Amino acid sequence: MKTVLYLARHGQTQWNKLQRFQGQLDSDLTPLGKLQSEQLALQLIDKKIDLIVASTLGRAVDSAVICQQTLNIPIYQVTELTERNLGAWQGKEITEIKHDENYYELLHQFTELAPKSGESAIKCGKRISNALEALAVNHPNKRLLVIFHGEALRCFLARLGNTVNGNAYELYKNGCVLPLTYSHADNSFKHNLVADT
Repeated sequence: MKTVLYLARHGQTQWNKLQRFQGQLDSDLTPLGKLQSEQLALQLIDKKIDLIVASTLGRAVDSAVICQQTLNIPIYQVTELTERNLGAWQGKEITEIKHDENYYELLHQFTELAPKSGESAIKCGKRISNALEALAVNHPNKRLLVIFHGEALRCFLARLGNTVNGNAYELYKNGCVLPLTYSHADNSFKHNLVADT
């Protein structure tokens, strides 16, 4: 018995375009972001998706609603799939903080270090893993489209052992999708390390 999860990053937002950190703050999808969400749905139209699952942040929900128009299936929102809390960095442009001595460790590595008032990569990865496992356990032999966030995806995959170097913005483009299989026999995730765009 298995559950297939198609992990996707939401479409481009206004703050993505400005290279401004969102974290658990939010901004609207751009016209390109809406198009990316449409293309995501078209890419998965033959995969027989049973349910769309979205983070409760507006950009993920908006992307899910656009996908729903093509896939014609229900949307279920999960708070635990929200983006990593980047604390004091949220709302700031990359140019403002990329010279911070902790920038590389916080956004390229998988450690216990957290931004001020924020969440560590390890803590975020565990939160996402628990949420995805709960979804899989509750939807055996189903196919789920899970729309959430780039940094949360990076942290989750790092927890699974993916040590590809780079930050989420370089590794996981808006609208990308990565197939993930949950095996109920041994309670484990199996995935491809390369995201499709």
